[in-house]
Amino acid sequence: MNTIYKNPCVRCGKERIVLKTWEEKIGESIIINTKTICPDPECQRLVNKDNKKQKDKYTALKLRSNQRIKERNDLRNLGKAIKKKN
Repeated sequence: MNTIYKNPCVRCGKERIVLKTWEEKIGESIIINTKTICPDPECQRLVNKDNKKQKDKYTALKLRSNQRIKERNDLRNLGKAIKKKN
């Protein structure tokens, strides 16, 4: 039985084309990575723009989350230091 894989563009639905394929060894496993792009350059530019926007949003959320965690830990450590003095 032959399996046919489809990889449509998220914006326009055209079949994406393979730009690059490479292998990575992680532990004892070999992972095959494939980078695909939309055959329409304008559409791909818009996809890249949307992906960057999402990545920037995620990075900002992660940064704020880490900042809150640090502030909580700093307050917790300050409270422990005050208790030790008393």
